Amino acid sequence: MFKAAIFDMDGLLIDSERIIMQACIAAATEVGIPYSQTQFVELIGRNAIDSTRVMTEQLGGEANFNQVLQRVDAILAALPAPFPLKLGALETIQFFHQKNVPCAVASSSYKNIVQNRLTQVGVFDYFSAITSGDEVSNGKPHPDIYLLALKKLGYQAADCIAFEDSELGARAAIAAGLKVIVVPDLKTPSDFVQENCFMIAESLSHALSYIKKV
Repeated sequence: MFKAAIFDMDGLLIDSERIIMQACIAAATEVGIPYSQTQFVELIGRNAIDSTRVMTEQLGGEANFNQVLQRVDAILAALPAPFPLKLGALETIQFFHQKNVPCAVASSSYKNIVQNRLTQVGVFDYFSAITSGDEVSNGKPHPDIYLLALKKLGYQAADCIAFEDSELGARAAIAAGLKVIVVPDLKTPSDFVQENCFMIAESLSHALSYIKKV
């Protein structure tokens, strides 16, 4: 059994990326700017600064970005419920909790967003540490966020498992020396990730079934 587990949040624990993508495409369409899933996927795993830079370039400038972002915020604010947990997320977190294996979150989102989203779905208290994108100088795929999460947990990378859904996130965890289980959300992992990760899982439920046998 691993001594600690580190989870990405958006697209891995919480089904947010698909909903945000749909909001971005709809918002861009409303203001007359073409925007696609292929373009949105380039943002996945990046911190806020990098995401803003890339999306501004995609939309053709700061004015367009601000206009689209305003509509995205309005669309998301009108949603009737918070982003839901993904299949197997609660079951996996509770399994580690029952085994007294501490869990952490390493998310590229701002800390207040991480805390709010985890609280809204009732899992915040399961985590011993939260590491966010605004706490490190270099975002994913750099290993900084995972190295900080390990420092907070007090364990070595070789003793821990990381769960990721994105290419950049998986590369960050691999670079940090962690064993990585990848649960793809919107994009198939590259050959590099597939060759260097611990396993590719269809869902967290699938990953948990394997972990129980280890």
